[in-house]
Amino acid sequence: MSFADPDHWHAPATYWFWQRVPTDQEIREQLDSLAAAGFRSFQIQARLSFPRREYLGEAYLAAYRRTAEEAAERGLLMGIYDEYNWLSGHAGGRTVEGRDELRERHMFFSSARAGSGGAPVECAVDSITAQDVEYLLQPGKEWVFDGGSPRWEDWEIVAALAHPIGAITDETYIVDVTDEARLVRTGPDGCVVSVPAEAVSRAGLDAEVTVFTAARCASSRMINYLLPQAAERFLEVGYEPLARVLGGHLGTTVRYVFFDQPHGCFYHWRQLHEDLRAPERRAETGHVTASLMYAPSIVPEDRRVLLSLSRRVGPDTEAWRCAFFERYADAGIDAFFGTLSAWCRAHGVALSGHEVLGYVSSWDPTSTIITDDPRTNFGTDYFALDRWRDMTAVDARNDHPQLAAKFGDSLARAHGRSGCLVEQYFASTTAGSHFAEGAWELTLGRLRAATVRHHLLGARQLLMHAFWLTDAPSLPDGEGQVFTDPRLDFPPGVNHEPWFTHHRSFAEESGRLSEFLDAAEPLPGIALLYPLRTSWAGGPGHPYGKHFAFWAEYLARAGRDFRIVDEQQIRSGLAPGTSALILPGAEVIEDMATMDAVEDFVRAGGTLLASGPLPRLLQHRDGGDKLTQRVQALVTGVRGAHWPQVPPTAEADSRLTAVPGPRAATADAVPGVWTTRRTLAGETRLALFNDTAERQLVTVRPTTLPAAITWWDPATGRTSEPRPLTEALTLALHPAELSCVSITAGPGAQDVPETRVLDTGWTLSLAGRELTGVDVRRGWERQGFPDIAGEGIYTTRFTLGPEELEHWPVWELVLPGVGSSARAEVNGQQVGDWGWGPFNCPLPAGVLTGGMNTLTITVASTAANRYAPDRGEPSGLLSAPLVRPRLAQSYA
Repeated sequence: MSFADPDHWHAPATYWFWQRVPTDQEIREQLDSLAAAGFRSFQIQARLSFPRREYLGEAYLAAYRRTAEEAAERGLLMGIYDEYNWLSGHAGGRTVEGRDELRERHMFFSSARAGSGGAPVECAVDSITAQDVEYLLQPGKEWVFDGGSPRWEDWEIVAALAHPIGAITDETYIVDVTDEARLVRTGPDGCVVSVPAEAVSRAGLDAEVTVFTAARCASSRMINYLLPQAAERFLEVGYEPLARVLGGHLGTTVRYVFFDQPHGCFYHWRQLHEDLRAPERRAETGHVTASLMYAPSIVPEDRRVLLSLSRRVGPDTEAWRCAFFERYADAGIDAFFGTLSAWCRAHGVALSGHEVLGYVSSWDPTSTIITDDPRTNFGTDYFALDRWRDMTAVDARNDHPQLAAKFGDSLARAHGRSGCLVEQYFASTTAGSHFAEGAWELTLGRLRAATVRHHLLGARQLLMHAFWLTDAPSLPDGEGQVFTDPRLDFPPGVNHEPWFTHHRSFAEESGRLSEFLDAAEPLPGIALLYPLRTSWAGGPGHPYGKHFAFWAEYLARAGRDFRIVDEQQIRSGLAPGTSALILPGAEVIEDMATMDAVEDFVRAGGTLLASGPLPRLLQHRDGGDKLTQRVQALVTGVRGAHWPQVPPTAEADSRLTAVPGPRAATADAVPGVWTTRRTLAGETRLALFNDTAERQLVTVRPTTLPAAITWWDPATGRTSEPRPLTEALTLALHPAELSCVSITAGPGAQDVPETRVLDTGWTLSLAGRELTGVDVRRGWERQGFPDIAGEGIYTTRFTLGPEELEHWPVWELVLPGVGSSARAEVNGQQVGDWGWGPFNCPLPAGVLTGGMNTLTITVASTAANRYAPDRGEPSGLLSAPLVRPRLAQSYA
């Protein structure tokens, strides 16, 4: 690690936008500028303003070679951005030139009912539009499609399935009539399929037919990602010319390849919308809402499974959807990314890049930017795709807090790597503007804040979007046009910002923060499940999205150590030290082996929290009541909790406060202060960032005292000499201040006794009754006393070892949640009396005993339960009280 001088993999990288072929002088001057700004690596990206026919041409390749030579002289590294503009795979249209069979192919579906008189039933697909390309305006349409619009050829029938109109209660009512279906009309805008009425009637008198058809988009420059031959052709026409011209620079100066959002277009058609608007369909969820990439390999042996994509098919709906999307994801991921990975390994370079991510710009994996159904793009199986990468990369849009870096780091660690690249771009949010008009108003301060958050959440390197060759249009009539005018192509071009003269300081701080964190390991803490099979079964409309978003954002903002995991990690055993597992709306799981692993985790002392729908369905066989009963037993047990809705933050706090965390120095949570912890050979590293406009105080608590603390200054690269620390440390963080410290045990250090979280064993005396087994994380009105206003007396007992009192004579009582006033006694002696918060106090010397101690807390509610119950706040104890060693606090 080089904290003072960050290396190429931690200092920021950038896209270098080429709007035309640069001159030799421009190459030298811009590489000098790029390096002087603190970038240590870059990727050349030909933008839409670059004449497409010149991409990978003689002049382009010569300039590319010259760039690699100049980069090598300056000690810069390069990555190959593998596409013209973006949507990796088409090589500027070269992949499909002369190879029409490789053009993107899609599957559509439509339904029709049998008419009177025995006439054949006809199902049509027409008025097909490219949902995502529509957003790219005319320049984008002409880039993606020859002639600017999709034209369809080679129509075929994939399946024709007769079934009852409306609800299907049993899959046996579905009849495969594919062999009797006929294409009766085809054209560039759609097709019509005819099915004999008597074939449809085999599904009953009140029946209809759903037909699945597929076609090749003859005008599209995008490829069929399900065909390994398409990826192989992409390598031949896109990668190999660069490999030849780079020569010995490949694997030395040029160290990796980067793919960007490979996907077939996401198409809509008239019958899709009509079907979704049908009265009998409005209550259904989980059906596919865009076309699917198509190759024969995705069609299941039982073609009836396809019907589950367009409607419910009875109790097997979720299992059928999971089976299809598992097959679909495997086919696309292996065919495209597996083929690219093999080429990279053979040529001594790493593979990186990112697919279309449902969670860009959000905490919610169902919050999409490009398509309204992300399952159509490699099945949302982010963990499976990442196994082909050597360096994980993700996309981040704009500068607000979001999930990207945490998800990327979790993917990397699931495959034995650390950190991720975060491609940072900006889109306009101004009313009336196009998103590609970007953010010329971006300040360096806003960019820095976003970058610091990315690092604290797991980013190893920022990949900036972008450094520009020029801001002048290169194409005729390009001026003033979104995309073809560089000024309207996702600005800012950072080197055209007046604040670029300050960029080096930002870049060095980013690299140093990354070096500081990446040298150590994140604490395992909490595992948050990415519920893939629920995504497959329920689609983006399933509530798992909002539950996942709540937990991810809550944990990140609270500075709690967590990773996102998949079912495979649960089944193979979560990382040692994982103390809690969270299931966010995980309604469908793979099979009972997952449930077995969850039970093993809880039996070993782990905590299980869940919100939203609980697991009730299995992909591979019916779980039924047995699965439901097992889940209920876990979440209602002493180590479990379940919230049907998104939990209140205070209740999540209360539950997680009781979860024992890894033994490492901690920082108290302060709203607006982002915190992360890493450990390295007995050392705890903490990075804290004040993301507010006010001065904030954050108390850092060592696990041993005396301790030694070292300050690491990411602004200068200097580290302080270790200084003794004999008490807790309160840092005063000014607005936008970033503080990095490491804490180790000092000479003669002793472990600070662990905090007692008093969450069990309580009794409550209230309204003349005495209750046992009271939950101190919920008010008494939710435990059978909704109309009681007055005083409730809570009592519990806890033990302290004599040696703990001997070494640590001063302790404190903390009541994190009280509604609304309280007084407390320990062993019969009053220690606190509060009309309002904060509810904490030091415990006087001699009040505690080595052995059993009794704590009594009398809580006075408001009068609302009696006089205005609809306006009342929770009453009584609302969070588990804490008894912990009191560490003196100082200000720094």
